[in-house]
Amino acid sequence: MYHTRVHPPSGVGGADRARQIRRVLWIILWLNAIVAAAKGAYAWWSGSLAVGTDALHSVLDASANVIGLVALWLADRPADAGHPYGHRRFEIVAAAAIGVVMAAGVLQFGWTAARALAGGRPVAPAPPLGFAVVGGTWAVNLFVAAYEARRGRALGSPLLVADAGHTASDVLVTAAVMASLVASRFGIQWADAAVALAVLGAVAYVAWRIVTRNLAVLVDAAAVDPDEVRAAAASVPGVVDCHRIRSRGPEHHVHLDLHVRLHGDLSLRRAHAIAHDLEDAIRARIPAVADVTIHMEPDDDEPEAL
Repeated sequence: MYHTRVHPPSGVGGADRARQIRRVLWIILWLNAIVAAAKGAYAWWSGSLAVGTDALHSVLDASANVIGLVALWLADRPADAGHPYGHRRFEIVAAAAIGVVMAAGVLQFGWTAARALAGGRPVAPAPPLGFAVVGGTWAVNLFVAAYEARRGRALGSPLLVADAGHTASDVLVTAAVMASLVASRFGIQWADAAVALAVLGAVAYVAWRIVTRNLAVLVDAAAVDPDEVRAAAASVPGVVDCHRIRSRGPEHHVHLDLHVRLHGDLSLRRAHAIAHDLEDAIRARIPAVADVTIHMEPDDDEPEAL
């Protein structure tokens, strides 16, 4: 029995992917900074609690973009002796950190809104400028969420997908702020805080999904369905069966290892050729697999279970 290591193709997760992800993050960082500045300036001028907390939310968005850029810089470093699998998990850590930042924002905004609701804080009718600022920033958030989600899926970036989920929650938050401005025109004093609390529940759910999805990668949860690997192995002539199938990693860069039973009288050269055929079959069926390690055994050995 022996091991054969199958290396990923050079096009998987290269420098071009990292460059494109950084470009997306820089674009979104500038847009978030503009949105935060516009909301903050209006909140300072008007004293609006709802717009002020939404401005702080936008500051958190920009901070998440900075976290992402730093993480990508680290993740883009090549594999070395201390990190033989590379530095890709920095991107996963950053994605999880975005979820944690969101959760912290939920607690802060929730406390502020609860105090305002309990204290009956008076709210002045919103002027037209307020509707213009909030409406304009809502449109920017809508564009950012759609653009980042589309690019995140295209580039297979958990960081961009996580941040897009964050920005999508911002669309709801800003819509709630707009509703509170409308309510203020009708003298409904409690709407500002009440609507904010309702939306924060949705934001908390998004944060929970982002954190749990990325923690699953950090704790080496299975990344592919073993039955898909078995189906690929069954299509390769010379493979008797496979077992001890293990996978880990982000959804776009999966590391896979498995044990394969072959006929015991095969030559080393033929067994190695079968391993490459199996690699091709696995990649064709599961394109996310970037690295495969195959342990070969003669079919007269008792297979180990896993």
